[in-house]
Amino acid sequence: MLDILEVYKKLNFTPRKGQLDYSKFAAENLNANSRSKQRFTLAEGETGIGRTLGYLIPAMLHANETGERILISVATKAKLKLILENDIQRIQPFLNGKVRPAVLKERFCYVCLRKFYNCVNNPELYLTAEERIIFFAIITWQEKTKDGDLNEVLHYNRVPILWKKIACEAGSCLGAQCEHFSKCRFQEAKKNAENSNLLLVQHYLFLQDLQMDFAILPHCEKIIFDDAHKLYKESQKNFGKHLYFYALKNAIKQNIWCKKWEEQAAESEKLLLALVKEVQNFSQKTKKRRIAYNQNLSSETGISPEATQNSLKALLEVIEQTGSEFHTQNEIGKAKDCMQFASDIRKISSDLAFLFAASHDEFVYWVDSPSNPLQLTFNAEPVNASAKWSKSLYPNLKSAFFTSDTLSVNGHFEYLINRLALFGKNARTRIFATRDPEEHPEIFAAEFLPKPVEEKFSEELIKTLCEIISKNKSNTLIFCDMSSISKLRAEAEKNEALQGKTCFFQGADGSFFNLSGFFLNKSGNVLVGTPDELKSLEEMELPENTLIVISRLPFPDITDPVLAKRMEILKEQNKNGFMFVTMPETSLTLRRVYSAILHSGKKQTLLLLDSRVASEVYGAKIQKLFPNFKTLSHRIFSTSFISSST
Repeated sequence: MLDILEVYKKLNFTPRKGQLDYSKFAAENLNANSRSKQRFTLAEGETGIGRTLGYLIPAMLHANETGERILISVATKAKLKLILENDIQRIQPFLNGKVRPAVLKERFCYVCLRKFYNCVNNPELYLTAEERIIFFAIITWQEKTKDGDLNEVLHYNRVPILWKKIACEAGSCLGAQCEHFSKCRFQEAKKNAENSNLLLVQHYLFLQDLQMDFAILPHCEKIIFDDAHKLYKESQKNFGKHLYFYALKNAIKQNIWCKKWEEQAAESEKLLLALVKEVQNFSQKTKKRRIAYNQNLSSETGISPEATQNSLKALLEVIEQTGSEFHTQNEIGKAKDCMQFASDIRKISSDLAFLFAASHDEFVYWVDSPSNPLQLTFNAEPVNASAKWSKSLYPNLKSAFFTSDTLSVNGHFEYLINRLALFGKNARTRIFATRDPEEHPEIFAAEFLPKPVEEKFSEELIKTLCEIISKNKSNTLIFCDMSSISKLRAEAEKNEALQGKTCFFQGADGSFFNLSGFFLNKSGNVLVGTPDELKSLEEMELPENTLIVISRLPFPDITDPVLAKRMEILKEQNKNGFMFVTMPETSLTLRRVYSAILHSGKKQTLLLLDSRVASEVYGAKIQKLFPNFKTLSHRIFSTSFISSST
């Protein structure tokens, strides 16, 4: 029987500092053999420790020896692919073939062969002229794909309607009656998942399953959550309801193949758009781009969804009647497509009623109303998303292992324990570090600027940013508010010292995602984005010597309705919301930035231009987040900072 160290040796791999201890810690968590002796563990592994291999080896050994199914949930599809095609394939040859790994993605990721061939054989009926051009790439891909995941050929945000026309959906699935059932990649993936004892999924699918009381995934009592720092925010979003105009418009466009509901669908679309515009007009009159409400939205706005709901009801009747006709004519595929369309309309109608009624106290309700009415969204999210974890998940587990490179704040795990409802579970916690303090990159905080709340801050900030851009010869990545972005852009156009610099500004020049590609192409480029894009650092391949500048501490948005409600509850409990919520969230955001720097494996420098880090009492907590922290005076900044940091 192999042990963890022997597997590392067979891989010809010497465990990194702390990695073997991390693996043993993960193995201890998996040894729980009953629900009465549950084990809940939070393990923070510093970037570079080799977390994936660290938990995968004990998980595979456990599955090999006991046959128990272990579920591994990660944040991204890219990580799923990497684990399956790289790490698991390296380890599996040493385990006698008893480990049966599988990956299951959400059903919507897989192509439905029936729908695909409908489009191939009747393109004029199912596809628009533009979609027919794109579809040629799909035909080529279909011949080569191994698992039928549409992400391999399409980008969902660019062609969501075409995606939906050929995606596998529960409502339109014929199951064993389908002529393509034996070749269906979703059914194959589902069968592999049921036969597996090591199942890999994405957080999104796991949360769907939890929300549906385990209707999707096969039974599992031991779970490993990688990227666990993302779970509580993703839970909040996934357990909520979000409705916007395109939910209906896209559903209708997907079903252009049948003309029987065309007139009624157009009427429903027209009425929903009118409703959205009414809400937007109310928003403009009240001068609020975000409307939070805690009672019936009609009572607060005087706007009624009744006409829209009646129209959706009439549309639903037409669809269901048409579906019955197709069923009578033995056109089962079309009848099933009608059922899926009806399900989509029923959900839109149900969500609209839920969002207007605002009758559930455990939810927070609000409307986001940008200048474009087509982007207006109705939202409802739970105040405490982790209640679902506590009630539905934890009682059914033997063990849960939560891991990431950022779980703690100044060495303490209380914040995440509370957000994941692990209080009272006697959760074990441990931090695994890989570097000595002197090996960490330098982090600077400028103490010479006015505080961001002071009047002179904006002017001094722009001067400082211009100086940084002009002197820094390597890439400069700046995060500041939209007002500062506009001012900096205007200054860059007239400042002679910046004329030779290639600068990209979020908003004015495009989205941060698109601009980041141009930014990374050449040394010396400058990219300026909003603090909301700090999360993008985790996905960027930062070039050597990048200088990352954050103009203000990234405090969470206190106008966010869910956060505001949480702060209100804390106030009622005589607790300090700033210390209980704002500081932990800010600290974790900064730690994610720092983790991205470590992950790059290259020399980078982080500069905080918020003097409160040096002057305020809470700033000391920020300083302790970084092993190699230094304050920066204006004199040092002017003479040697740029050259020493790059």
